Amino acid sequence: MDIQKQLIDQLAKTIGAILGQDVTSDDLKLSTPPQENFGDYALACFGLAKKNNISAPELAKKLATGWPKNNLLATARAMGPYLNIKMDANAFSKLVLKEILSNKKFGQNNSGHQQKVLIEFSGPNTNKPQHIGHLRNNCLGQCLVNLHTACAYKVIATNIINDRGIHIIKSMLAWQEFGNGETPKSTGLKGDHLVGKYYVKFGQLLKAEEKEYLAKNNIDLSKINDLGKRKINDEFLKQSIWMQKAKIMLLAWEAGDPKIKKLWQTMNDWVYAGYKKTYSDLGIKFDHVDYESDTYLLGKDLIALGLKNGVFYKKEDGSVWIDLSKEGFDHKLVLRADGTSVYITQDLGTAQYRYKKFKFNQAIYVVASEQDYHFNILFFILKKLGFDWAKNLYHLSYGMVSRPEGKIKSREGKTADADTILLETITKAKDMMAQAEKKSSQQSEQATIADTVALGAIKFFMLGTNPQKNIVYDPQSSITLDGYTGPFIQYTHARICAILAKADKVKKINWSELKINAEEIKLIKQLVLYPEVIKQSAVEYNPAVLTHYLFDLAKIFNNFYQQHSVLSADNETQKNFRLNICLSCRQIIAAGLEICGIQAPKIM
Repeated sequence: MDIQKQLIDQLAKTIGAILGQDVTSDDLKLSTPPQENFGDYALACFGLAKKNNISAPELAKKLATGWPKNNLLATARAMGPYLNIKMDANAFSKLVLKEILSNKKFGQNNSGHQQKVLIEFSGPNTNKPQHIGHLRNNCLGQCLVNLHTACAYKVIATNIINDRGIHIIKSMLAWQEFGNGETPKSTGLKGDHLVGKYYVKFGQLLKAEEKEYLAKNNIDLSKINDLGKRKINDEFLKQSIWMQKAKIMLLAWEAGDPKIKKLWQTMNDWVYAGYKKTYSDLGIKFDHVDYESDTYLLGKDLIALGLKNGVFYKKEDGSVWIDLSKEGFDHKLVLRADGTSVYITQDLGTAQYRYKKFKFNQAIYVVASEQDYHFNILFFILKKLGFDWAKNLYHLSYGMVSRPEGKIKSREGKTADADTILLETITKAKDMMAQAEKKSSQQSEQATIADTVALGAIKFFMLGTNPQKNIVYDPQSSITLDGYTGPFIQYTHARICAILAKADKVKKINWSELKINAEEIKLIKQLVLYPEVIKQSAVEYNPAVLTHYLFDLAKIFNNFYQQHSVLSADNETQKNFRLNICLSCRQIIAAGLEICGIQAPKIM
């Protein structure tokens, strides 16, 4: 049973006895007092006071005055409208340690009630390797999958691969013109990196062509405003030889040209093989994968339905629009005059197709904040079309990721791809371990540990900030053993494992002889919070709630360990109590890291 629920149930029974009335646990909510010396928990008395027609301070005094002897909720003291409660340290610690150590799934809960939640994340384009933004997306998406699974949701982890369109054609055209038959096998490159090489090549060709165009027309972009630059760029692209070739190839693909289709499939297969390794390295798994080449024609039936029901309107040129001005938006195109789809069309169709297939209770789209407008429009249209399930769609809009050196422009070759970042961080981890004064692992294990620590550093960094905030990833700061980092928490886990490895068999605690100090009770109180942290992280779609908790737990443990020996405690009772604390901390740190997709090493 949830420890906090046990406390609240006991509290409800005690307060009910004092007031002579039934008090339910729904009436009570415990919080942490602003200062440790106030007590272990604080109860706001506002709701109960209103039910009893007295002020909150009066009720708090009444409860404190009538507080009975209690082997768990030892004392109660009124402070204004709050009742501050002091736990019996021994009874409380016994309850907590027994609950954790007897339940290897401590922290998991049934708050999801087996509801189906679809979580879409990753969504890469098959014209280049996954970049640093995908790293954050993948980490957030997988952690949300793990959090919701821990809360007893039935999770469908979903990916949609953007495998068609002009951006994919650019790589194909450049390879066809300049590739000379290169393959991943002949070059030794991962498939996604080889394809990305030709995406960059196309960008370079286009840039050179644009330079000639500007010079030929005596255009100085530095003297033109942004609107003017966009017009000039549109004019350039209309006459660009390379863009004309790309559009011809795109039309051939859409017409089903067998040679173009074969090239498209071959290059996409190279990319998929590369992605498979990247996902494997990061521990990312999907239950269902969609491909845009299969879904891009979806949604046209919804446009026809919306026209019939007056949700959409048709212009004279045959294009179809929706008026969302009353919702604070503008008029939005949903179908071109020639009958072809735009992105919103296929996303409408994909959402409907997924609901029919999975009958989800909720769907979460993990997509960068650049697409905020798109998802607002998507959700509004689905609601206007009368789909009741549309109210349960949520866009987890996360901030951008950059490097200290500046903005990433993959088409210009300024990349920060996931594989390179991982390799760079592994190198930093190896350097850190080589420079350590005390090495707690053998040379043969160093490479494996470096991989584990590097992945922990990256994932913790990507998860450790509120998703809505922009972040700047620096491998050096992410890999340190000091401060708010994954390796610091991993090292704490390894330290606990080392303590336990040196200990004899952990024996039962003689509670009647035990005296618990302030550092120990602080650790116990932190352990109790874990189940609520899991719920909060899932409900708020915010893994940073969990990462901050793990960091605080690691800090509190290290502070305890610096002040109190475990193996050389004053007596056997104290020693066994502290070993039980170590076992509990190890269990929760490992479980919390696992939800983050981070391994908890036994040695570092």
